[in-house]
Amino acid sequence: MPGGQHKFEFVGKEPLVLWIVTSLLFANTALMLLLEFGSKHFFPKHAPEMVDWYAGRSIAIQFILLAVLAAIFIIFRKRVRYIRQK
Repeated sequence: MPGGQHKFEFVGKEPLVLWIVTSLLFANTALMLLLEFGSKHFFPKHAPEMVDWYAGRSIAIQFILLAVLAAIFIIFRKRVRYIRQK
């Protein structure tokens, strides 16, 4: 079937920046989900200004982190190896 599953890995040690951006991506996802839940239960009428700022920009932050992750793979493309699936 076309498309299928693709697997990539780094040759040698992964760059530190990859771990940092991946951690930030997961933290941002968790905060977005927590904010969705918390806004109904903990901030029913008024939220702090910082929470409002983050809520308005969390999706943009998520896409920026995904773009940075893609850029890391492009920058370190000579160290990324494609693993063929059988």
